[in-house]
Amino acid sequence: MNQTELVERLLAITREIEQAASLADWQEAARLTEERSPLLMTLSADQEPAALEMIRRIQAIDAALLADAEVTQNELHIEFEAAIGRTKAASEYQRMARL
Repeated sequence: MNQTELVERLLAITREIEQAASLADWQEAARLTEERSPLLMTLSADQEPAALEMIRRIQAIDAALLADAEVTQNELHIEFEAAIGRTKAASEYQRMARL
């Protein structure tokens, strides 16, 4: 596989990661990221202009995915903390009901 084909494959996998993330299928996104990582390591510094443009698209998609993942992580943390609070309140209610 030449460098242009490699970059095209990387962009395709990146788009698959983007699709998985949009469906909140984080396990699939992680699997695809693991598949993509070794390919990224085989990129050479010398690239054709078209390949460089695809690499820029990959970088832009990655940046957007990272931002979305951080937002999702924060939202999940907030939901988790709220659920813990509700569980503690229910436990306290049951404890008081036994008295």
